[in-house]
Amino acid sequence: MLWLEFAAVTLLAGVVLGFTGFGGALVMAPVFMTLVDPLTATSIILIVNAVVGLANLRQVGAETDWSIAKPLAIAACLTSPIGVWLVSSIDGDLVRRIVAVIVLVASVGLALRWKFPFSIRKPISNAVLGAASGSLFGFGGVGGPPVIIGMLAEEIPPRVTRATLLTFFAIVQTCTLALLTLVGGVTASGVLYGIAMAPAYYLGSAIGLRLLTPEACVDIPLRLDRGTRGNRRLRTISPLEINDLRGAMLDGWVPPRV
Repeated sequence: MLWLEFAAVTLLAGVVLGFTGFGGALVMAPVFMTLVDPLTATSIILIVNAVVGLANLRQVGAETDWSIAKPLAIAACLTSPIGVWLVSSIDGDLVRRIVAVIVLVASVGLALRWKFPFSIRKPISNAVLGAASGSLFGFGGVGGPPVIIGMLAEEIPPRVTRATLLTFFAIVQTCTLALLTLVGGVTASGVLYGIAMAPAYYLGSAIGLRLLTPEACVDIPLRLDRGTRGNRRLRTISPLEINDLRGAMLDGWVPPRV
């Protein structure tokens, strides 16, 4: 029964991730922490996100705004030990309550599109948001909201925003997972559940992409490309390209007629 509960929540989290571009950990964290202890829940969340994030890293790396992602990742990796130490030291019930409050506040902030009174491009602001995110990744795996709110406030193309967030998450979650492993916070059950849930997370993200994809792209997921000799050919559109097209269309871009 526990496996089914983990799988159902992970699948739903993947759908949220694919539908919105973020938020998977916000779905998993409060539920996972009612099923297992907070440290194990954190390790499962980090493993699932690291596996899926690293799988997409090469594809999104070229479009990442490294002037934002690099300093963010450095600050986050430096402060993630704070969150790991807290989640390892504080009483489990208190950790669950704090994570629940974080998820609630983050959800409200994202829904209302809160904006910070500073730019994520500023060095100090970037360091502050990165440090906050890293601490929260160590403390329950819920470090996305500070950086997401900061990124959404900037006038950055949707595909660049998404690529930058995915790259940042993949790097920091892998770094935090490595730290958690070094301090003995990753248990055998955490590894087992994390690896087993990764396919469900990936599947859910693919479903989420389809739910918000224009009908034409869902029904005929093909793209007309020119071959190496100038000949045109059809190929399948990848989930990442579908999401980029979705973001562009939501920003008012309309594809030209072929």
